[in-house]
Amino acid sequence: MLSPLNVITPSEFLFRKVKKMGLWDDIKAGAKNVDSKIGQKYDEEKIESEIRKIEKDIVELKRILGEDVYESYSEGKAYDPAADCKIIKSKYDDIDGLKAEKERIIAEAKAEREANRQAKN
Repeated sequence: MLSPLNVITPSEFLFRKVKKMGLWDDIKAGAKNVDSKIGQKYDEEKIESEIRKIEKDIVELKRILGEDVYESYSEGKAYDPAADCKIIKSKYDDIDGLKAEKERIIAEAKAEREANRQAKN
């Protein structure tokens, strides 16, 4: 690309500058996408952790429910599990809400990364 006298012509200079700027734009877009992906994974993991905690709570509530039912039965008492079942149902509803939140985070991060790619072009 250099002329015989090792002098860069103005057009060669501009070509190299534009080429370097394109590379820099690629690097910036790539960094934004990496940052977006890291943030997304962090948020996803927080949600997954909360879901696991709620699932453990559900297991414990079901164990207690079973003990209460058996205790009532063994003592000949009537037991209405509706209130306990409502609590367990609300825990499942919480999990569904967290899963929806996770999907929203994934979609937003994906849209952000796509916008970064489009801005690069």
